[in-house]
Amino acid sequence: MVKISVIIPCYNQENFIAETLNSVLAQTFSDYEIIIVNDGSADNSPKIINGYRDNYPDKIKIVNQENCGLPAARNAGIREAQGEYIFPLDGDDKISSDCLQSLYDAMQTKRADVVFSKVVFFGARSGVFLLKNPTKYNMVFGNCVVCSALYKKNDWQDFGGYDESMRRGFEDWEFWLNFIETNKKFYKVQKELFFYRMGINSLSVLTHKNQEEIADYIFSKHSALKKYREKAKKYRWLWRTSMPKSGVIITKLLGIPVYFNRKFNA
Repeated sequence: MVKISVIIPCYNQENFIAETLNSVLAQTFSDYEIIIVNDGSADNSPKIINGYRDNYPDKIKIVNQENCGLPAARNAGIREAQGEYIFPLDGDDKISSDCLQSLYDAMQTKRADVVFSKVVFFGARSGVFLLKNPTKYNMVFGNCVVCSALYKKNDWQDFGGYDESMRRGFEDWEFWLNFIETNKKFYKVQKELFFYRMGINSLSVLTHKNQEEIADYIFSKHSALKKYREKAKKYRWLWRTSMPKSGVIITKLLGIPVYFNRKFNA
C-alpha cells in the first residue's frame, strides 16, 4: 500500500495533461501513485497519458471509461486507489514539487482530516485565490476549500464519495460539507502549493438562479446544516454590521449560531 493516491480525471485535456503529470512526477515525496481516469476523451489525451504510463509503469495507472462527468471520474479513480490518503487533481492544474510532502507532514503533525494549502491562479488570471476559512459558518454559505486537498480514503468511503449527479460543479462543496457535518478538522498549510488554471471559460460565473438551485439541492442532503444556514442567514446582518473584527463570539442565546471571527490556523 502506498501513502497517497493522486487522482487525475482527464477529459479532452491534451493541451494541459502533460504539464499536470510532470508536476506530480517531480514530487520530493516518493510514496505515491497516480491514477488517471480517461473520462471518454475524444482528443489526443489518451495517447499522451498512455505514453506516460508506459514510461512510469510502476507509478501510473489508467482507468478508461465512457464520459460520465467529473464527480464520477473522480470516484472511479478513488475506487482503484491503493493509498491511505487521497489527493484529487484536475487534469489542467498543477502542484509544486513539495506539495505532497508538505500536506502529508501536516496531516501527521496536526492530526487533521483535511489538509490543503494556499492557492495561486495561473493561465487567464494570476494572483492568489483568496478563500475564507472553512469554518461551519463560512462553509454553509459557500465552498472555502478547493478540490485538491489531502484526506483519508476511509472518509471518502464513509461519505459515499462525490455526488455523481452534480456534473455542473460544486460537487467538492457538497463533499466537504460531510466533513463539516461530522466535525472533522481542516488545516491550511501556509504555502503556495496548488496552482489553479483559469481558462477563458473559467471566468464565467453561474447565474444567481443556478447557484440557488445548486444550494437547494446540496442542503436537501444536509438537513442539519440547512437549519443552521437558515438561522445564520437571519442573523448575518448583525454579524456583518455590529461586531468588531477581532475575536468575537456570539453565543447561542436566542438560538443564534456560534460565530468565531478569528484567524484560522493561528
